[in-house]
Amino acid sequence: METLILAFNQYIAAISEPTWNEWLQTEELAEVRTSLKERRKQAEDRLAPELEQAIHTLSMNGFEGWEDLFEHEFANLRVPAEEDGERTELSFDMAFMKAMLSNDRSIRSSIAASLIEVCQENQDRFALIFNHFAGFRNDLYELRGWRNPLKEMYEQNRIPEAAVSTMMKALHEHKDLLYRFLKRKAKIENITKPDWYDLYAPSFTAKTTLTYEEATDIVVKQFSQYSHKLGDFAKRAFHDGWVDAEPHPHKRHGAFCASFPHAKESRVLLSFHGTYQDVVTMAHELGHAYHNTLLHEQPGFAQSAGTGLAETASTFAENLVLDAAIDLAETEEDALSLLEMKIINGLKYTTFIPAKFEFEKDFYEKRKQGKLSTSEITDLMETKEQEWFGDHLEHVNAYNWMSIPHFYDTEKAFYNLPYTIGYLFSNGIYAQYKETPASFPEKYDELLSHSGDLPMDELCSGFLDQDLTKQKFWNASFRPLQEAIEEYIRRTESYLS
Repeated sequence: METLILAFNQYIAAISEPTWNEWLQTEELAEVRTSLKERRKQAEDRLAPELEQAIHTLSMNGFEGWEDLFEHEFANLRVPAEEDGERTELSFDMAFMKAMLSNDRSIRSSIAASLIEVCQENQDRFALIFNHFAGFRNDLYELRGWRNPLKEMYEQNRIPEAAVSTMMKALHEHKDLLYRFLKRKAKIENITKPDWYDLYAPSFTAKTTLTYEEATDIVVKQFSQYSHKLGDFAKRAFHDGWVDAEPHPHKRHGAFCASFPHAKESRVLLSFHGTYQDVVTMAHELGHAYHNTLLHEQPGFAQSAGTGLAETASTFAENLVLDAAIDLAETEEDALSLLEMKIINGLKYTTFIPAKFEFEKDFYEKRKQGKLSTSEITDLMETKEQEWFGDHLEHVNAYNWMSIPHFYDTEKAFYNLPYTIGYLFSNGIYAQYKETPASFPEKYDELLSHSGDLPMDELCSGFLDQDLTKQKFWNASFRPLQEAIEEYIRRTESYLS
């Protein structure tokens, strides 16, 4: 498929300017005009067709080979741990989840130490993979004459460089939200400072459990209160069996939504264990599915939203259900657990991920001068983490570069940041919805329907009357997170010793 698309893009790039302009004016191309212009521009920015074809062929055993090697090596990592008094070995993913989410801090600390030890034992091999992976991408960009290594990331997210620069400025200016939360977390847990393995661990645990039917009722009800169209969509998804939610031992952790454009349907995979987090996850994935449904009505070349935009509808749906779940919580412990979940998810996008992006950006820049040693990579990661967390963590995890697969993705350049872009863009939309709830759903559907054809800045100006290159929009995007942290601090006063 990639080869066919590459050939098509090269074909339209070779069309003469007069013929191209005449062709674009035809009525049949009205809904994909912007997409075709982007494809032609991108093809013109590439090398000669035969060279691009050669690079694509060679990358299968080169660039993508390094990604395959990373996935193979990472999957084979084993972390020694103790469970129920017995020594065992866990996959790196499973150990990381236990290190970050266990309710017992001593277990988190012990497994985190094992994780770091395993990273130190294997770091040279992964540093070699990372160096060659980034080196291939750098060499490709240089061959194409691209001076800015972020060019492809801007293209894939369909967002202008000025908008990302403004967003990053806003992120740096709102780091105090993280610091306020970490200070309160330390007081609640009666520790001097949290450590890196405390970041995702909840201070409060919801005691209430839900049946699957109760969970689906919550989603349908909240979606319906937003709009009948969204509510009816959720009913259809559940009724027609789009959602595979039954837990199985061999199901991978997490959730996923797959689009089937020809059938105009989606499928959602998750594991439902009866928690409010599962309800929020369900809403998040159904947000993706709803976005897919609107895009399925568009022409083929107008069905692929930018990477950042792909997270917009899911985050919006998650907000709808999470806010309602906090209000519906049966106990104060349940409410605080959900509020904490909202805050940690938000901080992940506004601080944890931007730190990884700035590390990756600097790593690629330094890699132009040659391979970095293992210690240089680790030191760079540690420096960037400390710049974002300040002195509010006991230690940072300087080996994140080894365990985050988004660093090793061949298809999407700088794949960490799109999640931040999508989260903040969605929060900006959600803030507008709160101001005009009655008239908003129709405008929102129009925005999502055009997300496969129009870039983010045009969507924002055309449907939200906002300018992505101005900090006003991005500042407003922090409002839901800021309000959640303020409410959390107020409601946890009684828990301080």
